[in-house]
This record gives sequence, C-alpha cells and structure tokens, in this order.
Amino acid sequence: MKELRCLVFTDQEVVKAVLDRRRRMREPLPRGTVGTVTYRMNQGVETVIQVTGDEGDDRTMVLHEAEVAAAMVAYCMGRKIPLPVDSDKMLHVINDSLTLMITMNFNKAPRLVEGKAGEDRQAADKQADVETIAPHALKARRPATARI
Repeated sequence: MKELRCLVFTDQEVVKAVLDRRRRMREPLPRGTVGTVTYRMNQGVETVIQVTGDEGDDRTMVLHEAEVAAAMVAYCMGRKIPLPVDSDKMLHVINDSLTLMITMNFNKAPRLVEGKAGEDRQAADKQADVETIAPHALKARRPATARI
C-alpha cells in the first residue's frame, strides 16, 4: 500500500523558496524584478524564471529539478509543513502549477528490535497477554484504608 500527497505551490512561493535557498547557500542572485515563472519538461521539471534587470535587460534563470526540489522541501520545513523522511519526493507540473508529490511506501519490511529495549517490550507484551487472556486470575488490589 502507498500513500500519495501533493503540495501545490504558487509561482510566488516557488520564487521565494528558490531565492531563500540561494541566499542561504551564498549563491549569486540576479538584480531586478521577477517577471514570469514557467515550467518545462526536460528530463524532469526545469523551472524558468524571467528577470527584468535594473537596466531594463531581460535575463532568464533556468533551474534544474534538484535545486528547486531542495528549495521547496526547505520552504515546507520553514513553514512547519510535515514531510516524512522515508518518502519519495518528486516535482511535477499540474495545471501549470509546480507540485511536490510525496509518496510513502507502507509495504516495507518490519524492523526487528534487538537488545534491552526489545527485551523490555517482550516482557510488556507478555504482561498484556496475561491480563487479556486471564484477567480473573490476577489478584485484585484493594486500596488500604487507615483508621483515624
């Protein structure tokens, strides 16, 4: 069984996430005003941000999927949106909006618990089994009463 979650972002959120990531990584940022944001499929999702420079010249920033995906995950973490660690995260474009698709696989093999914690858990499981199977066999404890 798998669970699929989709987080759909506005163009403004994508630009903010990418610029914040580039600032944190101390990568160069273009000077100017962001114009349009477009997406194209080319071995993954490429994000193209059109920037009009302060001198009036147009420049484009072509961002690869890995950079934008990292920026979107950091953006979600900064906004306290829970993202499962053991999941696949892929970018897709749905209705002209960037979408982070998160897939969790629930068919993974169970983890084995070893050591003292495992022994404590086994003892607790045995106690729960005894209480479940034969509750009448357990002695009822009555509260002690004191006379004044």
